Amino acid sequence: MGNALRLLIFCLALAAVGLSAAIGELWLKRRAHQRLQNAQESAHLIKPVLAAHQGDQQKITLLLVVVSFSSLVAIALAANRRPVNSSLSEEIGRSRGEMKQVERLARTAVATEEALCYERAERRRADENARLHQLLLDQAISDKIRLGRDLHDGVIQSLYATGLTLESSRQKRPSDQAGADALFERGMQMLNGTIRDIRAYIHSLSDSQAPVRRDFSNALSAILNTLKGERPVEFAVRIDEAAEARMGATQIPDVLQIIQEAVSNALRHGDASRIDIRLHQDDDHLALLVQDNGRGFDPVLSKPGGHGLANLKARSGLLGAELRLDSKPGQGTRLAITFPVTTTRP
Repeated sequence: MGNALRLLIFCLALAAVGLSAAIGELWLKRRAHQRLQNAQESAHLIKPVLAAHQGDQQKITLLLVVVSFSSLVAIALAANRRPVNSSLSEEIGRSRGEMKQVERLARTAVATEEALCYERAERRRADENARLHQLLLDQAISDKIRLGRDLHDGVIQSLYATGLTLESSRQKRPSDQAGADALFERGMQMLNGTIRDIRAYIHSLSDSQAPVRRDFSNALSAILNTLKGERPVEFAVRIDEAAEARMGATQIPDVLQIIQEAVSNALRHGDASRIDIRLHQDDDHLALLVQDNGRGFDPVLSKPGGHGLANLKARSGLLGAELRLDSKPGQGTRLAITFPVTTTRP
C-alpha cells in the first residue's frame, strides 16, 4: 500500500509539471500572437515585442521550476512517512532526473517558439520594406509621367507660340521694320514668360505646401494671348463667376492645361478662326466646353503615339471628369468635360 501511495504521488507530480508546461506554452503563444498583431503597423515595435516575449519565457520557466520543486518536496514528504530504503532512494533519484528532463523540454519549447516569433517578425519586416520600395518606384514613375505631360502641355505649347511670333517678325521685317520690331519684342517677352514659368514649375516640384490658388480668368487670358500671337483668330470666352469660385486650387492647373492643349491643337492643326470657351456650373459639377470651327479630324484615325489626346484623357482622369470629344473632318472640334466640385459654395 505504501508503494502504491508513493507511485500515485509521483504520477500526480508528473501530471502537475506536464500540465503546467502545457498551460504555460499556450499562454506564451497567445501573448506572442497578440503582441505581433499590435506590432504589424510599425516595424520599429519588433524589438520591444521580442523583449516582452523573452520576459514571458522567463516567467514560464520560473513557474516550471517552482512546480517541479514543489513536486519533489511532495515526493520527499511522502517518502518520510516510512523508513527510507535503497529502493525509495532510487525512485526519488529517478523522479529528480525526470523533473530535470521535463524542465529541459520546457526550455527547448520556449526557445523554439522564440525563434519562430523572430523569424515571422523578420519576414514581415522584409515584406513591408518590399511594399515601401514598390510604392516609391510607382511614385517616381508617376512623377516622371506628370513632368512630361506638364512640359508638353505648358512649356512646349508656349515655345511653339513664341517661335511663330518670331517667324512672323522675320517675314514682316522687309516691308514693316517697326511692326517687325514690335513682334520681335513680343516674342522676347513671351520667351521670358516661359522661362519664368519653368522656374516656377521647378520651384513647385520641391515645395511640399499646398498649391496657391491662382486667378483663373487672368491666367486663361494670358494663355490665350500667348497662343494667339499674330493669328487672325477670335476667342469667345464666357466664364461663369460662380463656377470659377467653386473650382478647387488643385483643379485650376489641370483645367488651364486642358484648355491650352485644346486651343493649341485648334490653332496648329485645325487652323481655326474662332474658338468658343465656356465654363458653367451644373449642380455639384462644373462643365467646360472648348469648341472651334477648324478643319476637324477623325478621332479614330488620329496618329498613334501623339501626346495631345493622351494628355487630355490623363488630366481629365486627375479631375475625375467625364470627357467627350466630337470631331469630323471639315466640321471643327468640340471638347466637353464635366468634373465634380471640390469646394463648398462661397
